[in-house]
Amino acid sequence: MQHLLRQVWSFSSGWHIEDGLQRTCALLPAGAGGCLLALCLATSAVAEGWTWGSSFDPKPAARREAMPGSSFSGLRVASSFDQPGAGFALAPQGGGAFRLPGGNDALVKLQALIQHAESRRAGYDAWHESAAVPPPKAPSRMTLAEIRSWIAATPGQHHAIGRYQIVPDTLENLIRRTGLPAETLFDAKIQDALANILILDAGYAEFAAGRITPGRFMDNLARIWAGLPLESGLSAYHGVAGNKATVTRAFFAGQMAEIFPQQRAQVQLPDRQAGGS
Repeated sequence: MQHLLRQVWSFSSGWHIEDGLQRTCALLPAGAGGCLLALCLATSAVAEGWTWGSSFDPKPAARREAMPGSSFSGLRVASSFDQPGAGFALAPQGGGAFRLPGGNDALVKLQALIQHAESRRAGYDAWHESAAVPPPKAPSRMTLAEIRSWIAATPGQHHAIGRYQIVPDTLENLIRRTGLPAETLFDAKIQDALANILILDAGYAEFAAGRITPGRFMDNLARIWAGLPLESGLSAYHGVAGNKATVTRAFFAGQMAEIFPQQRAQVQLPDRQAGGS
């Protein structure tokens, strides 16, 4: 079992990290079943049949007023999420362009790339920029119970939240799979741990073992995170609920080649590798 789990988790360049299991399990509270969960997820990539996306919320409930007495009632505050537009969606690289974190930790770099496509500077405290009623406090200081209360009290809007823009269906699925208690703080450690599960769903272990190509892994990631493009250059959810890719496929491929140098020769780099951020 230890050997299999080490095959699933890799936290630096190459695929030969021995402490990945300990680091992964440490991200989840005692009793959350993180180690067993990693073993269960090791068997297959599920993103190709993805039905609930971390940044894809296709049919929010019909808009209506917040529940009487709700602390959200009448609240109209602009989101802290960077607004898509100049310098964001498919903008050419320039001043302030994305740079991968330093070091040899491939997973940390991949997390940063996903943040760049999903939440930009707002990071762990981002929420969907279209939400008319934002969370009552910074998402990283909310418990899972508080996030659920915000969702229940603000129907008819998008609820993607945090560094990885996790939507309600995905959040509930992850809570069921991990057994996280309602009082768990949605802090940076937990957000990263939940993202790691989604990255596993995309076929991280299969990619590491050479059983799927970089292009297929990238497409699987794009089926989970709407800001990442498929091989076509479009979001898997292009035009649905306003979704579109926020980086080009060339940029995506170029960054993946930097993150995973061992697989660089297999990454399909479009003509304009630098692409747009």
